Amino acid sequence: MPASNLSTSSPPTVSVPPGEPRVSPQKQSLKDTLMGWLQLKSFGGRLYWMIMIGALSGVGGMAFLFGEMIKYQAEDQVRSTLNGKVNAIASVTEAAETLVYGLGVSATTLHERQAQYADTYRELTLQFFEKRPEFVVGLGLGQRENGLIVDQSWLFPYYWVESSKVAPSTSQAPILYEDFADDVGEFYPDSERYKTYFVPQSNRWTEPYEKGNNQLLTYYFPLFASDGRWLGTTLVDIDGQYLSELLNDPVFRGMGNFRLVTRSGTIVADPANPENNLKTYQDIADLKDLWPDVDREDTGFLEGETGYWAYATVPGQDWLVFGFVPYGAVFGRIAQITLAATVLMVTLLSVAIFLAVRRLNRRLRPVLNQCNQIAQTDSTLLAQWGQQDELNQLTLAFFNMLEQLNLNEETIRRHEQKIEKETTHAGQLSDRLTEFTELLAQQASQQKSLVHRVQQLVAEIANGSQSVDIQLDALNTMGRALTGELRRVPTHSEETLRAMEQQIQVLVNALGTDPQPTGQLGELASQLAKNMVVLKAHHQRRPSVDSLQQQTGSIAQAGQAASAEARSIVEAIQSTAQILTKIEQISATLAQRAKSVLLEG
Repeated sequence: MPASNLSTSSPPTVSVPPGEPRVSPQKQSLKDTLMGWLQLKSFGGRLYWMIMIGALSGVGGMAFLFGEMIKYQAEDQVRSTLNGKVNAIASVTEAAETLVYGLGVSATTLHERQAQYADTYRELTLQFFEKRPEFVVGLGLGQRENGLIVDQSWLFPYYWVESSKVAPSTSQAPILYEDFADDVGEFYPDSERYKTYFVPQSNRWTEPYEKGNNQLLTYYFPLFASDGRWLGTTLVDIDGQYLSELLNDPVFRGMGNFRLVTRSGTIVADPANPENNLKTYQDIADLKDLWPDVDREDTGFLEGETGYWAYATVPGQDWLVFGFVPYGAVFGRIAQITLAATVLMVTLLSVAIFLAVRRLNRRLRPVLNQCNQIAQTDSTLLAQWGQQDELNQLTLAFFNMLEQLNLNEETIRRHEQKIEKETTHAGQLSDRLTEFTELLAQQASQQKSLVHRVQQLVAEIANGSQSVDIQLDALNTMGRALTGELRRVPTHSEETLRAMEQQIQVLVNALGTDPQPTGQLGELASQLAKNMVVLKAHHQRRPSVDSLQQQTGSIAQAGQAASAEARSIVEAIQSTAQILTKIEQISATLAQRAKSVLLEG
């Protein structure tokens, strides 16, 4: 576990009672740091445990997922191995059934061919027994009363070998013979076996039973004649030890074991306990608890207290093959890998967090020092300071500074709004001053051009006033001359025109009464009438002499008045030009001052 702390305060002084060994400050600081980490009083400890818990949760989740995957893989593999063992058991039972079936068919055939010698059936049984599979330890042929041999009441030849002496080569095994129909030993019609397995006339396997030091299973096959009459029963004994050896293989990854159990719960073969002494499922604690959940007609996969139990039925038999796999075989490797990965991860994360916290400590030390100073100046912050870890202290100081910054920001915002208003007002004033300056400059330019025009006009008026005087003098002279001429114009011109008009009208009328007027006279008369009209119009437009005289007098008087007014206008224009010159100077001065104010602003 890393032993770094973000605290910037010095380690506390520890008082040592007399007589106890004194602990160095470094060890005491390390001890306090570790205790702080374990009690989650330090940011480094909280960070370490948060990362570690998250990492361990992730590793645990991955381990769980891998475990589930391995569980399903193990289930498939166990089922596959179990099916192999079921097929092996089925091949054994089928071989035994085939052997006894062949013996029964041969015996029935001999009976149909009227074979009535006991030695014939004994020889037949021996021949089949000699060709037996290695797991067959007994073979017999028992007739019912007068069944196969009509003249003989009972016949039961039986050949067998001791299972402990069965060799791989059946020719080397000592074959023993026993006749259960003689008077020596058990007489089979009186035995319980005859009543249980012969009389029902059905083919069936027995429950496992002990015979001497051996544990056997027997299969009975009834014989029937062509007419359906029961002739007897053949039987075959197989060695339970062989089935145990057949099942004596690990189930998964070198662990686990198989068991062969009847549907009633009797153990047929148990490689883990060869001397089972006819035990049942109740003698297996884990299987005892799971037995009610076993479906005896199908396959299944169950979870016990110590491991998994897979089972499958043997085809055509009243048997179940169980395969037990301890949890360690399934999850042992994943547990080891998970443990190794966890140790490696914890080590690497511890080193990484140690280095990260150490580097973070160097970075945060100046900040925490400043935060301590801030806490000393704030009573509210100081009351909470000692109860927080380094990151919470930094958070408190940060939010305190943030609150101050918000207050300062609000003040700055108000000042900015005020400055913005003042700036807007100053901008408006500046725009107005600019407009006013431009207007002054425009007005000064217009006034300057106006002054030049006025000066030119004054000069023109001054020059024109002299020509006006001359023209007025000439006009007076012309008026006086015109007055004299008008006085010499005859006054009877209008009367003369009326007389001429009457005469022309008379001439026109005369020509109108002449039936044959000459064309030239008519045209001349018409022309004279037109000329008379023109003379009358001209005479009407021509003013009378009196009015002309009056107008001439008025013109002379007006000329004199205009001359006087022209002189006064010249004097006024000269004074106006002087005033405009002063105004031009003032406008130029104002324009210069306005430009200087704009440049300074």
